[in-house]
Amino acid sequence: MRGTVLYGTGDIRFEDTPEPKITKPTDAIIRLAATCVCGSDLWSYRGISPVNQPTPMGHEYCGIVEEAGCAVRTVKPGQFVIGSFFASDNTCPHCNFGYQFSCQQREFVGGAQAPLLRVNLLKKLGSPVVRQRPAETAFEGPCRRDLKGRTFAGGRRTP
Repeated sequence: MRGTVLYGTGDIRFEDTPEPKITKPTDAIIRLAATCVCGSDLWSYRGISPVNQPTPMGHEYCGIVEEAGCAVRTVKPGQFVIGSFFASDNTCPHCNFGYQFSCQQREFVGGAQAPLLRVNLLKKLGSPVVRQRPAETAFEGPCRRDLKGRTFAGGRRTP
């Protein structure tokens, strides 16, 4: 599998990266349909934040669940999900008050600029945000949105 890796200021490489695997019962593997370049990605690229080791890039994403761990009850293979840079457990006091980004168990999600991504903490409904999407409208290949807000995936317009 190939993914985007940041090595240092201005040094981004597209190279072979290991395919993610389920390592915890609360993991899911997502086949990514689209990822974003976030402003925080640019801090390290521009040298504002240090890069101490090669770092897989990308943490804002959407895609289809490929596989789910045995403790995952909120998503299932074939389901469309949208996620961001932190996975939260939705069980701690912060999550219960709606501040999932301050979750006591949060985990940073990185490496979303690749075909597959492992996301943890899916035991309870939380991050990533889960939304049902019929299989016939699932993304296939690269997608973009035009100026009128219409989405195109894999070279064809989606409903």
